Amino acid sequence: MLPQLARIVLTAALLPLVPRVAGSEAPKAAVIVVAVADMFSAPDESADVVSQAPLGANVAILEARNAAGGTGWFRIETPDTYQGWIEGKSLRPIAEGERPYAAEGPVFEVSGLFAYIYAESDVAKRKPVMTATIGARLAAGTCGDRWCEIVLPSGMKGWIQKGDGGVRDAAAPVKKLTPDETVALAKRFLGLPYLWGGTTPFGLDCSGFVQLLYRLSGIGIQRDADLQMNRSGLAAVAAGAEEPRDLVFFGPAADRITHVGMMVGRTEFINATTHDRPVVQISDLGDPYWRNLYRGARRPQEPDQGPELRPCPCPWPWAGRFFWPLCPCPSFSWSSS
Repeated sequence: MLPQLARIVLTAALLPLVPRVAGSEAPKAAVIVVAVADMFSAPDESADVVSQAPLGANVAILEARNAAGGTGWFRIETPDTYQGWIEGKSLRPIAEGERPYAAEGPVFEVSGLFAYIYAESDVAKRKPVMTATIGARLAAGTCGDRWCEIVLPSGMKGWIQKGDGGVRDAAAPVKKLTPDETVALAKRFLGLPYLWGGTTPFGLDCSGFVQLLYRLSGIGIQRDADLQMNRSGLAAVAAGAEEPRDLVFFGPAADRITHVGMMVGRTEFINATTHDRPVVQISDLGDPYWRNLYRGARRPQEPDQGPELRPCPCPWPWAGRFFWPLCPCPSFSWSSS
């Protein structure tokens, strides 16, 4: 087992999986330990889900509260600056002085829509211990002909099949996909269910879907459709000049953007929507329903064509290493504000 994996296991063993809130200062950062953690608008399971954080995501902790029965709730911020409340059982605190999860050394990056993680290198002996989704980055150890050793964010050792992704250095830049490659990637999601607040193949909403596609393509954008249109550094595209990979935006008015999709053809776009069927599907700008709501398109800019291609808000020193992997953010430091 590689040294960094040993450090993850040792640190996780010394920390409670659910951080204590009362009588101690809340941790400053944490890592998500479940397949996908719902982020609520309030510290209550009956509140609406505003977004999700997937397995292995490093998050900042902004506030902590105790709930009935002693279960902690934490207001977190993901590296795209989105905030919400999650239950303490969904995260592991990062100790002061500990590097964020999968911040250095080899990581296994999941390329399949889903990947099962097993307690041993055999698919038949025991059921999977965890499911990871596309884009998840897991601390990796040695790999054999078929299996790679990993350590989950909880500190548990596991095994994942090599065909579910690949190993790369955590500091290596993310490959930027071409428009055609991004379109091919998007079509792999066809038929997956619509889910309000969803950001993974378990279920996706419109803006979570295109944000995931762009992130996997090496382009960072904001979480919500209106912010994606107006605050993600994308260039405006004239009506009729849309091209594959452009984002197309919809709403009842120009200042009320409520939906987004991505162009995959001359007039066709892919989107996660509840219109007709609640799934990821291909729609057409010429459809009267969409034509009446269409408010414009945006395109990633080349580096020499104006604003930075992948804007990095860098709300924390280590944001650029995880959600905005191509941003030149400074290294992680607990002393930074």
